[in-house]
Amino acid sequence: MRRGLWISVFALAACRGGPQGDVTVTDSAGVRVTANADADRTYATVNPEPLLSLGGADAAGPSEFFRIAGVHLDPHGNLWVADGASAQLRLFRPDGTHWKTRGGRGDGPGEFRRLVLLGAFAGDSVACWDVGLARLTVFDPDGEVGRTTRLPPGEEAAPRAYDVFPDGTLLAQFPRLLAGESLEPGQILRDTARYERVDLASLGREPLASAPGPLWVWTGHSQIPLPFTINPGVDLDGPTLHLVAGPDFRVRVFQGGRLTEAYGVARARRAVTSRDVATYASFMQDALPEPARREYLSVLDHASRPAYLPAYSQVVVADGTVWAGVYSADTFDAATWDVFDAARRWLGTVRSPAGFTLHQVAGDALVGVWRDSLGVEYVRIYGMQHQ
Repeated sequence: MRRGLWISVFALAACRGGPQGDVTVTDSAGVRVTANADADRTYATVNPEPLLSLGGADAAGPSEFFRIAGVHLDPHGNLWVADGASAQLRLFRPDGTHWKTRGGRGDGPGEFRRLVLLGAFAGDSVACWDVGLARLTVFDPDGEVGRTTRLPPGEEAAPRAYDVFPDGTLLAQFPRLLAGESLEPGQILRDTARYERVDLASLGREPLASAPGPLWVWTGHSQIPLPFTINPGVDLDGPTLHLVAGPDFRVRVFQGGRLTEAYGVARARRAVTSRDVATYASFMQDALPEPARREYLSVLDHASRPAYLPAYSQVVVADGTVWAGVYSADTFDAATWDVFDAARRWLGTVRSPAGFTLHQVAGDALVGVWRDSLGVEYVRIYGMQHQ
């Protein structure tokens, strides 16, 4: 899509204002562009008290979590939680009582080395990915193993899976492998995030989309990401891929490997400020031990550090809506979400609770992981009220 077209459409939308000021055009390449004028508009407010909260410092047994690797609320109200530390899939009834635990660390059917919960698949089933074994496991609605499919070992490292297409193929990204002896200390490594559709049965790989990824600095023994450079956010809506990347407030849509749409809000790019740098530095001080902390802080003022913040860091597709999460350098800040309807019209914003990472929007409920100031994990469901 031509950059000039995008800017001119968004400038027009900013002038017209309001929900009726949305502008939709199709450029010569057949890409549908929807630009929404920015305004002070709230789509919904989130209740401060969660409808359900599991976990915490005093939790024990199945509700004690560490390194949560996915949360899913199924159509029956049951909560599925992938606990990364134990490699277990833990299921809870709608009232929060423990229902059953599946998995555990191992190589057998229904066991995992590195468990990731992908979410719903084929109706009420739930799909999980094992990064260590490159294996897809589908559980039936009762939490029992339905089938497993493994990617045969090869020269490449196991892909990182993000979701499952309706036909059982994976939305995945293969990691980049670097030869350290060919790099010079201080060298900038430019990363491109390439997303593919992977057929585990035929080993077929179909390119779907790509976008700039993080910038890295090679220190001589490790690669350190430059501040404010992040991986794109992606999510599926059936066969359609929604992707957010870069400093512009837009979502790009890909179908069959082709860009078909772009939509967003006519909002100015946000320049990196001294406050953003200080916030980033403070987070690294608290999150990392030495010597990693020293290396991460050493690139704060690197000449290649971007001048603008990413616009969005995450995208979540829900029934009839798309939620794009505005990037913040403070991971414990309350997150702001731009919400769009199926016609790509901007409905307004939602502020989710501070410390909360959104995994799923289910009706009027937000499902995800909340972390306290010490990093202790809770699985929480918050209700919201539409304005």
